[in-house]
Amino acid sequence: MILQEIEFEGFRNLLDGRISFCGGLNIITGENGAGKTNLLEAIFFSAYGTSFRTNDDKNMVKFNNPYMKVTGVSSGVNASIFYNGTKKFIINGNEKERLSDYVGWLPVVVMSLNDIWIIRGAPAKRRNFLDWLLIKSHPVYGANLSEYKKILRQRNLLLQQENLDISLLDVYNEQFIHWANLIYAERKKILPVFKEMLELKGKEIGLGELSFEYISSCPDMELSFNDLKKMESLEFNRAETLLGPHRDDFTIQINGYSAKQFSSEGESRIIALLLKLIEGEIIRQKINQEPIFLLDEVTIELDRIYRKKFFGMIKGQIFYATVDGLDDINIQDKKKFMVKRGSVAVS
Repeated sequence: MILQEIEFEGFRNLLDGRISFCGGLNIITGENGAGKTNLLEAIFFSAYGTSFRTNDDKNMVKFNNPYMKVTGVSSGVNASIFYNGTKKFIINGNEKERLSDYVGWLPVVVMSLNDIWIIRGAPAKRRNFLDWLLIKSHPVYGANLSEYKKILRQRNLLLQQENLDISLLDVYNEQFIHWANLIYAERKKILPVFKEMLELKGKEIGLGELSFEYISSCPDMELSFNDLKKMESLEFNRAETLLGPHRDDFTIQINGYSAKQFSSEGESRIIALLLKLIEGEIIRQKINQEPIFLLDEVTIELDRIYRKKFFGMIKGQIFYATVDGLDDINIQDKKKFMVKRGSVAVS
């Protein structure tokens, strides 16, 4: 898949305009704060209708601008998102009612220095990584996850009430089990593939033996009514739901040791990059097309050997935001852009 061009209006500090890209390596240079990451964010927003930096869409609208609009063009598809407090999703002139009907026209994998927290951070960071991987490779997963989170919020609110209605809890339990097991079913399909790829890529980049273990709050990654009943008294005391996909985690070991506890910062960063490469490979296998990669200074702390190996493992169109020019990377199809105070120009 190739993103041929993008057009934006009222997006962050970027000056309104249209940019055309090459199919290989697009290098986006400029000083810190110039707007390099904003350009990557605009591409991601055009693909998924959300940001990888903020949960509030208003933060992406240029100061004193009443709206923002981002349009991407790829392989005969013209996709736009318009936002002025509410969003409109349009593909080839046809408005889509739901985000789930829009997502999928452009597969994107984003990499940033913050990805190290997938390895070193709280379980929520790892769950979020898995959820996004599945949303991108199985768009229906996103709709199922939204329903799961909705019933989870309702169930938690009920558990927080002093005079808890047990009959209503049983109704919520039925819905909660349904959506939880749909989430588990999709995760179970992908985990063996994920584990195998991690082992292979660890050896390919020369990092050592990498292994993966999924830690579920439910036996065999399946939630039952009896499981919830066994936890009822504890959940009443804690006033929260203690079983389900939202409580799960995974661990990665490097040469038999916990990567979270014992890996160096450099090793953690390389593993995080490998996870993102795996995300891209799983997407490719699912849709039979290469995703595009958005890289935000992710190799700045790698030595030249690992950086060269990493770029050799990426297949597909690349957008790399950096303060340097990546002169040591040998990719023939290149295009270089300079960002200065929100203005993007070919350099």
